[in-house]
Amino acid sequence: MQPDRRRRIVPVLILFAGLALACSNRPPEHGSDGTSLPEGKRLAVVSPSAAEMLAELGMLQQIVGIGDFVSRPRELNRLPRIGPYNAPNIEKVLELRTDILITVLSDAAQASNTRLRKLGVEVLELDTSHWEGTRKALMTLGLRLDRAARAEQVLDVLDEAMSDIRRRAEGFDRPKVLFVVGRDPLYVAGPGSHIDAMIRTAGGVNAAADSGSSYQLVSLEAMLQRLPDVIIDTSDNGPDALRGQRPGPWGTWEFLPAVRRNRVFWIDPDLLVIPGIRQPAMTARMGRLIHPEIFGEPVEADFEPSPEQGTTETTIEDSP
Repeated sequence: MQPDRRRRIVPVLILFAGLALACSNRPPEHGSDGTSLPEGKRLAVVSPSAAEMLAELGMLQQIVGIGDFVSRPRELNRLPRIGPYNAPNIEKVLELRTDILITVLSDAAQASNTRLRKLGVEVLELDTSHWEGTRKALMTLGLRLDRAARAEQVLDVLDEAMSDIRRRAEGFDRPKVLFVVGRDPLYVAGPGSHIDAMIRTAGGVNAAADSGSSYQLVSLEAMLQRLPDVIIDTSDNGPDALRGQRPGPWGTWEFLPAVRRNRVFWIDPDLLVIPGIRQPAMTARMGRLIHPEIFGEPVEADFEPSPEQGTTETTIEDSP
């Protein structure tokens, strides 16, 4: 499962026609900021994580189209949408005269990716479903786009941030954390996910650590029996979704340590579920939820992003 920002969205295969005509349509020579494109490759990005990486690499002006689930950086939202990662609109990709399509590694996308390659578009597939994959993806983009030095600089900052969080949590008790990504039916984050890595780095134990996959369908009874100390629920991204530190529906089970100790959190999935270079910032947020005695109590911005929130939460000083 690729945890893109979505709710009840069923991918639909799109029928394409008129590819030759699309190739002849020349779009305006404009990048994401509306200015003329500088020399370089024309990029389309359908991976939310990769879009944030491109921002850190200073490549936003090269982007001419974005995927349906790309929302950061916000200045990209003015660009044409080219569909989901598993079924990009090939006609639109060609119309934008895309040189490189940057997408996620997915079996479901192979038919579309193969077709695009045959039509002359380079397809760069990145696995950002876990932290090591994210680190590798950042360096892959840096090398391919002639931004290797910048990628190394960003990676050094991110690695140091993760190491600092890990060091601060050492020696403390490790609460049992249940991380919910869906409630009807119940899906939780399991081993191998970037969420599992964040829980462990921030000094917790994943209540679903023995699940069979990174995102696992589980029974409610089984999870209740594990008596989680902390519940983090990101299952709803609707406009009226519950947010904040409160029992909510989990309050039905008053015997749960998380309920008794008021450690149930309702959080916008965008703040924790989308893997990528925001992981150190997300792990620090996880630390406030799991170990407030170490990292400080959660603040309002830990539950729901504000309209003024920055693009990636990880921006570092530009190199001279």
